[in-house]
Amino acid sequence: MDRPTGAINCISGGVDSVTTAYYVSKVLKPKRQLLIFCDYRQRTYRFERFCIEQIARELKVPLKLIDLRWLGGISTSLLTHPDKKIVETKEDDLWDPKKARQRILKWWDPCRNAILLLVGLSHAESLFISSGERYEVYIGIRRETPVPMKDNTPEFMDEMNRIAEQATHHGGYRLSAPLITYDKDKVVELGERLGVPWQYTYSCYAGHSFRTVEGRRLPVHCGICSNCKRRKLAFKDAHVRDPSVYAN
Repeated sequence: MDRPTGAINCISGGVDSVTTAYYVSKVLKPKRQLLIFCDYRQRTYRFERFCIEQIARELKVPLKLIDLRWLGGISTSLLTHPDKKIVETKEDDLWDPKKARQRILKWWDPCRNAILLLVGLSHAESLFISSGERYEVYIGIRRETPVPMKDNTPEFMDEMNRIAEQATHHGGYRLSAPLITYDKDKVVELGERLGVPWQYTYSCYAGHSFRTVEGRRLPVHCGICSNCKRRKLAFKDAHVRDPSVYAN
């Protein structure tokens, strides 16, 4: 099987997916790289897109936007229902397994990570059929603690690779999650070494606003949702300053 010459990154604009894109670009150094960002009616879409467009410019990599708004239309996740209030998550609750299990369905979009990977795989197969070039597909997921989501595990990636073999005409494609075994503070440490511009990463579940800071327009994190709390702790544990803006 030919060695892949290109990389397709499924990117969401968060710490994990942007660090993955930087890892692919700076460490793996493919000849060609494409960022794919999906609109599934997430309430944070405009903040995520703003960050990803900045990242694409920083990496000098093309960006393609994909319309998956139908997914938001069937999702019950708070991520796709801006009319529903997101309440503060207490720091201690982040590590409570029982409360973590109760939170999962609040943020669960049906089959989302599988769909994102298949979108990337579809592009990889199309590019191979049209140009003969092999592309590997990357996604910035990692293990969640204390309770993992089923589609954020090595087992999930193994199953998706089995599907990829049967779902494509030629087979031989690879779906990869380089940070799958990392804790979030280790992702921050890696991203810091790779030069990730943290102010252009967005982790907030609620979506807040934009603010001009020292002449730069930046997205604002709410600071109280579970993902903002997790982000703050990761930067603290990694001993890295987060230049992002928080409302709380």
